[in-house]
Amino acid sequence: MRGQLLALVLALSPLTGCGIADTGPTGAGAPASGLPLPGRRPAAVLHLYFSSSVGLERVSRPYDGPDAPQAAMDRLAQGPDPAERTRGLVTFIPPGTPAPTAVTRERGTVDVHLPPAWTANRTALRQLVCTAADAVTAPGAGPEGIRVRLHRAEGGEPAGETCAQ
Repeated sequence: MRGQLLALVLALSPLTGCGIADTGPTGAGAPASGLPLPGRRPAAVLHLYFSSSVGLERVSRPYDGPDAPQAAMDRLAQGPDPAERTRGLVTFIPPGTPAPTAVTRERGTVDVHLPPAWTANRTALRQLVCTAADAVTAPGAGPEGIRVRLHRAEGGEPAGETCAQ
C-alpha cells in the first residue's frame, strides 16, 4: 500500500506546478540585437593595425568626431595601449616621430604624408597603409579596395599601396 501511495504522489507531482500563477504574455521591449554585420563598422569606432607574432591584427578604438583618417594616424602613432601590449601587440612605427598626415581628396583613395626623415620598415608601412585604408572604408567594403598614396617629405612620386593582408 505504501508503495502504491508513493507512486501516486510521484505521478501527480508534475501536475501541481511551482506555485507561480500564469500571467500571460507581457511586453519585453525591443528585440535583441547582435553583433554588427560583417564588413560594417559602427560610426564611433576606428580600426588600427598593430603587429603580432601572427602578422597584422586589427584593433578597435572608440572614436566620435570628424576626420577619421587623421584621427587614425594620430592614434596609430601613439602605439598599442596597455591591454593590447599584454596581448602581444607591438608597433613598428618609429617612436617619438610625429603622426603622418592623412587626407582624402577622392573616393577610394587616401593620401598619407610622412613626416620629414621618417624611416620605417615594411611592417610599419603596412600598419600605416591598412590603418589609413580602414579609416576611409565604406560600410560593406574592406580596406583592401582602398588605394593609399604614401608621400615622402623629400618629394618625388608618391608610392601607391593597398592593404594586402
